[in-house]
Amino acid sequence: MIGRRWDDRDDSWVSRARRRFYRWYYYLKYLPFAEERRNRKEAPGRGFVGIQIDALAFEDLERAMEDGHMPFLSRLIERDGWDLRRYPAGLPSATPAAQAAIFHGTKARIPAFRFYEKKDRRVIIGSQASSMQYIRDRLPDTGVLTGGSSYVNLYDGGADRAVWTLSDRNRRPFLENLGGGRILLLLLAHPIRFVRMVLVAVLEYLREERDRLVSQIRGQNTHYWWYLPFLHIGTNVVLRELQTLSVLLDIYIGVPSIYTTYNAYDEFAHHFGPSTRTAYKSLRALDRRIKEIFKMINRIPGRPYDVYILSDHGQTPSVPYRVRYGETLGDTVLSAAELGVLVMARTGEFAPAQQAVDFLVKELEGVATTSSLPARKAGLGLSRWVRKQYKIFPLTAEVVRPLEEHELVLTYSSSLAHVYWTRPEVPLRFEEIRDDPKRRALYYFLVAHGGVGLVLTRMLDGVHAESPAGRSLVTAEGEVEVLEGEDPLTHYAPGRVEREALLHLVHLENAGDLVLMGTYDPELDLQVCFDDQVGAHGALGGRQFWPFLLTAPGLVAERHPIRDPLDLHPLFARYPIHGHEDADTGRDMAWAAPAAAPAPRASGA
Repeated sequence: MIGRRWDDRDDSWVSRARRRFYRWYYYLKYLPFAEERRNRKEAPGRGFVGIQIDALAFEDLERAMEDGHMPFLSRLIERDGWDLRRYPAGLPSATPAAQAAIFHGTKARIPAFRFYEKKDRRVIIGSQASSMQYIRDRLPDTGVLTGGSSYVNLYDGGADRAVWTLSDRNRRPFLENLGGGRILLLLLAHPIRFVRMVLVAVLEYLREERDRLVSQIRGQNTHYWWYLPFLHIGTNVVLRELQTLSVLLDIYIGVPSIYTTYNAYDEFAHHFGPSTRTAYKSLRALDRRIKEIFKMINRIPGRPYDVYILSDHGQTPSVPYRVRYGETLGDTVLSAAELGVLVMARTGEFAPAQQAVDFLVKELEGVATTSSLPARKAGLGLSRWVRKQYKIFPLTAEVVRPLEEHELVLTYSSSLAHVYWTRPEVPLRFEEIRDDPKRRALYYFLVAHGGVGLVLTRMLDGVHAESPAGRSLVTAEGEVEVLEGEDPLTHYAPGRVEREALLHLVHLENAGDLVLMGTYDPELDLQVCFDDQVGAHGALGGRQFWPFLLTAPGLVAERHPIRDPLDLHPLFARYPIHGHEDADTGRDMAWAAPAAAPAPRASGA
């Protein structure tokens, strides 16, 4: 726990002088916000600050601290005894589902970062404001940030102030969502920091260009679009500084609930790899910003705060599907859909016979010798030649592939993909897919494909999972019944918590009729990613499923189970809202520390 009141601290003349200095220093710095602070001053109760490091796995956090990239977080654990806990990310292991669960206590209709709504005939994409608003409109109006602030999140969480968020219960004008005049006043209050931000932005651009060139010279899989360095400057420099300044101001004012997400590591991990030097370097500056937040809490009298440092999921090293197979997953599915009829014509009624599967795979490896596809054959051949010569990705990335002529829609979300048949407009079960010849042809081709590690489908009594090694049934109780061959879930869902996550995902009404996960090699710790990324998440396999939670001693009771981000919601919901205790949550959860025990101060403060 941090954020004790001033009367709990050392009362020596040095401490009194320091407190007096900071009181006047921040009073003058934040003079334009004095009225807002007075209005908040009398509000009772503890507050919380949530700091989310997007996509940082528990394992990568430990590695980053061991390598010296996050010294402040290391001191919190080693010197102040903070609790570091690994927890399951649930499925999908992606931010839209995780933040909906944390903020609003539900993620019932979010099967991926990108997915398709059959009834509305609409593709939802987690990076588009209109898509996130579509999800937000179906979430509860209030959330754990009611009366507070939301910065750089996908949803407002019920916050009164939501800045740089993609969706909001009260749709705000564009400039207001960017912070409006408040951000300008903050920059004027920090002129030196503004100059430093500009200089660091230039340095960041040069460093990234250097790292990219070195990676390509070494033959590593990195992809490059001209705008990526500028995007990273926006997230890793400008946005990082502005959201930190906003959190510092909110702490000074006494805002009861604050939650902010730092996205830089996620971007670098996707494009360079989750354990690379480039990705870990982005954590150094973040570690310093977290230290600033702790200092502000310890220096300012008023509302005491609890701090939660967490991630929403991890990332697993990956190889892009398009690099390994020379075409997108959409190209592959299109070929399979078109050639499936050919297979049935030559081999009779299509069944999961190995000779039929082998025939279709052989046809696709030849890139379709039929005369109806000459242009596509030439295009794929050219793309393979370019990739072989220059080891780069094409300049356009495919994340959605509608195949209207085959009544199919395919959406990719890193290592997770959903295949939808647009008719009928209801979810299909395994039996319905198997009983239709065309659907069955596509199903068994994907099962046999080397880039697809798992094909998951609904069954009335659970989830059917299949790979070339065998097939199994995940029962409604989370048990595995091997139906044929070897258990295909061995390297994906070895434990009950992973299998429960599979049950949740596949049985969502708007999940794909086929749910695909990229092939995962546990020996190499490498997964096939359907997007053009070298760091993947969204599915199972490796450390993408295991994020972390870092809290002060006793803040989260050991007996409180965390099997999904949904279990984080009560931790934040137990705080006072507008000065009133939420009577429905937090009854059996310990607060930060026993009342008689002295609370440790933040390291370095």
